[in-house]
Amino acid sequence: MTSISELPNPQRRALELVKQVATEKGLKPFLVGGPVRDLLLGRPAIDIDLTLEEGSAELARGVAKAVNGRVRSFPQFLTYKVEGDGLPEIDIATARKEKYRAPGALPTVSEGKLRDDLQRRDFSINAIAMSLGDESLQDPLHGESDLRQRLIRVLHEKSFIDDPTRVFRAIRLATRLDFALDDKTFELMSEAIATGAFATISKERVWHETFLAMDEQAAPQVLAELRHSGALDIVFGPPRDDVRPQLDEVARVLANEPDLDRYVLYTGVLLRGDADATSRLEGSGFSQKRARNALHIAYDLTRFEDALASAHNDRQRFRLYKNATPEMRALIGAHDPDEAARLVRFREFLDFKLPLRGNELEVPGGPHVAKALERTREAVFNGEITVDEAREFAREIALKYLNETRIEN
Repeated sequence: MTSISELPNPQRRALELVKQVATEKGLKPFLVGGPVRDLLLGRPAIDIDLTLEEGSAELARGVAKAVNGRVRSFPQFLTYKVEGDGLPEIDIATARKEKYRAPGALPTVSEGKLRDDLQRRDFSINAIAMSLGDESLQDPLHGESDLRQRLIRVLHEKSFIDDPTRVFRAIRLATRLDFALDDKTFELMSEAIATGAFATISKERVWHETFLAMDEQAAPQVLAELRHSGALDIVFGPPRDDVRPQLDEVARVLANEPDLDRYVLYTGVLLRGDADATSRLEGSGFSQKRARNALHIAYDLTRFEDALASAHNDRQRFRLYKNATPEMRALIGAHDPDEAARLVRFREFLDFKLPLRGNELEVPGGPHVAKALERTREAVFNGEITVDEAREFAREIALKYLNETRIEN
């Protein structure tokens, strides 16, 4: 176990400040949930999630005042968020109990005791509290024992029925921590999926959990486990093949190009070969552009690869590359080392500037001029002509395009 005093800044400073304010006001805050789990596992970076049976608002205001920060209040959840310069976000909540009106419904919350707050949580390893006063543990659901055994265990038999998104959290946690689901938890999870638990929640919630899975360091393993379990069927349909190799490929692509859209990449790969891919995106929240980019991968990746295999020169390849998104191009390069080398040259072409402007061509203005300049840039870059020949080449091409436009009209 790592003591609070051994945490790195700014977490240690934040907790020391909370402890100081709580002592002055006679309050008893507890660190709860994931932060306690991570402390017990010796993981150095933790979130600051605190619960009190009484005085949460007073503590939040006191901490904010001490750092000249601000408090955001979420009364429907009985929670407060404190923000201040040099500190991580500090979440402070009143101990709560929950009631699910129906399977899959969001719970209603009301004030409760610390034990109520721990009993409402998803897994035993997230149902441990630590007093900020003396760092003693409150562990009524035996989460510390499950930590030692490296097990994920739900707290009651209707856990996955009440909230099916716990399936996603179970698999994410098990993968992240290298834990296993205990036998009963696995049985309850499988039964909930098989009996249609995910039909009780919105697709938006399922997509939100799917995107969180895509954010995991071991995203390919998490997504493959979710796919195998059937948890993703509600948005992606039944599995069509083993998608793990393609997911691993996306992870390699993102390691090399982290600025690419990971959600588009993973979604496109998960939708490959699905005739209903367009309708599957309902609830994803994707903009039209991002939806097109994901479907571009789902529908067109193989066609693009076939077209590139038939290309005879850089000019033909570059025209194909221009019609592909950065995510599509990255996957193409990952599939074929030769194509990867050509893509390096294409990126050099994208950065290549032609020292020529449209008004230097002495032709009537219009879209034919931009088209001619782009064709000339391509010709100079590929060595078809020299820079000195660029102006005359561009002028002739522009006039040709202009005449073609007049004939069409």
